[in-house]
Amino acid sequence: MPFPSPIFVLGINHQTAPVAVREQLSFSDVQLREALNRLTCCDGIAGGVILSTCNRSEIYVSSHSSHVTHQRLKQFLSDVQKVDLNDLSPYMYSFENRDVIKHLYRVSSGLDSQLLGENEILGQVKRAFGEAKAVNASDVTLQKLFDGAIKMGKKVRRETNINHGSTSLSSMAIKLAEKEVSLQDKTILLVGVNKINEQIAGYLYERNIHTVIVANRTYQKALTIAQYLGGRAIHFDTFKKELDQVDIIISSTAAPHFILKKREVEASLKKRKRSILLIDMAVPRDIDPDCKQVAGITLYSLDDFNQVIKENLGKKRKEALKAERLIKQAVESIELHASPI
Repeated sequence: MPFPSPIFVLGINHQTAPVAVREQLSFSDVQLREALNRLTCCDGIAGGVILSTCNRSEIYVSSHSSHVTHQRLKQFLSDVQKVDLNDLSPYMYSFENRDVIKHLYRVSSGLDSQLLGENEILGQVKRAFGEAKAVNASDVTLQKLFDGAIKMGKKVRRETNINHGSTSLSSMAIKLAEKEVSLQDKTILLVGVNKINEQIAGYLYERNIHTVIVANRTYQKALTIAQYLGGRAIHFDTFKKELDQVDIIISSTAAPHFILKKREVEASLKKRKRSILLIDMAVPRDIDPDCKQVAGITLYSLDDFNQVIKENLGKKRKEALKAERLIKQAVESIELHASPI
């Protein structure tokens, strides 16, 4: 079956914008459904899906006609996220029709990820489409688009070795920490319990590291991870009391604002005689970037992962070429809607 109607995407990602910009356009779970409802109420839009991760925010829409413009989608994003359109535009990219298909196929295959071949993105694509279906925001065109993208993501991982080796930002966080310090004699504080910190907990477990404190708003979730590691669970509201006791903080929450500020870190340094490593995995960011200005503090956010990632590309470049060929063949075989666009 051909694609019944025109499709468009408007997006921003780690290649086009720093985290300071990306965090302004990130959608929380609460925002997402409201935004989907507003999107499908826009004139000319038949269906919509919003893909929002730590490294990208993308709006996919199908249209009743070819009159949906990317400018209209920019205005929608500007209105929803309360960001000035003039500030937003330089960081955006947009595609139509067959180029949308190619883009989403590359995204779901991990070819457009900060970490080439990452596995998480395929699940995030599935969840984004699931959210759209849950509020009846999708339609038959987007169903076809996302079904195809998910199948392609699986095919690429099945027929290439693109996802072999280090394939998650969590693994990169551990590699980054190990470049700075030995983890064996350090006390580590994990702030937030989600997939990222659950994966980090797994890497710590593999390294036989047990001096770990886990903080989360839902204490039971923190307790589960802490028990797995042989560490200690605390309530989220008390994690700042631990600042003078820990050596490494890895934070990954869904907070809409900084949970750790420069003055709080400076105060903790007065009580300690050693430096502290901060790794911020969140978008929006959890840790005030001004902490970098404090002597004795090393702070990394997602934008700082690129050097470690480049060092780990290795044979993945060859596998990426194989994946690109698979996608090219699939896209070329797709029939678009019969009416002129």
